[in-house]
Amino acid sequence: MENLAYLVPIVFFAGIVRGYSGFGFAVIAVIGLNLFLAPAESVPIVLGLDFICSIGVLKQALKQAHIDTFKMLVTGSVVGIPMGLLLLYIVPANWLKLVICALVLVLVILLLRKPKPIKNDSTRRKFVTGVASGAGISSASIGGPMVLFYILSSPLDVKTQRATMILFFIVSDLMALIGLGLGQSSNHTVFLYLAWLLLPTLAGVKVGQYLFNKQPPKSFKTLSLPLMVIVAVIGLVNAFDALY
Repeated sequence: MENLAYLVPIVFFAGIVRGYSGFGFAVIAVIGLNLFLAPAESVPIVLGLDFICSIGVLKQALKQAHIDTFKMLVTGSVVGIPMGLLLLYIVPANWLKLVICALVLVLVILLLRKPKPIKNDSTRRKFVTGVASGAGISSASIGGPMVLFYILSSPLDVKTQRATMILFFIVSDLMALIGLGLGQSSNHTVFLYLAWLLLPTLAGVKVGQYLFNKQPPKSFKTLSLPLMVIVAVIGLVNAFDALY
């Protein structure tokens, strides 16, 4: 618990991004926490915080989300989550940190390019996105960029995009947490970190929600994606240092 003083501002900042954009908390928080903790600890901590802080916006998300898209994304994540859990158990910690940061960087670079609008959206596309996101969530808490890449190319408006992502992450985080619990990857320290980091996370989300309701963004790219690039680069430098 000696790292707590560093972890509090990380989750507070990530909470602001989450409350404002509807995504980004897990990516920013897991890379930040990985600077001080092993992925086997940081992943369940981030998933737990992300799930809890999403409950407060569940009612609003249910009203605004595109339910058909949400259902198919969740169906895909049911397949992807066990794949991600397997990776979490078998890949060495330092290598997993490196893979997490590299994958986030690649995905964000793809997102910085304007995704082409989907002319003929398909059930298969939604399902495959759900599988990839589920695997990313349970192995490294990085399922957000996969879903975001799909959502940004959809014809949905900004509020519906945000609500659909929030609803998806609530359900997929819960499923991943159940899988982690069944795999007994969590320990007493994880629960202590969750207890100490919950309030600053919720405070950050409230600040982000206030900013969103006061002035919704025209696009989520201008704020969240550059931040993810910075965080991923910092994480890569740290991961290489730990390996070599």
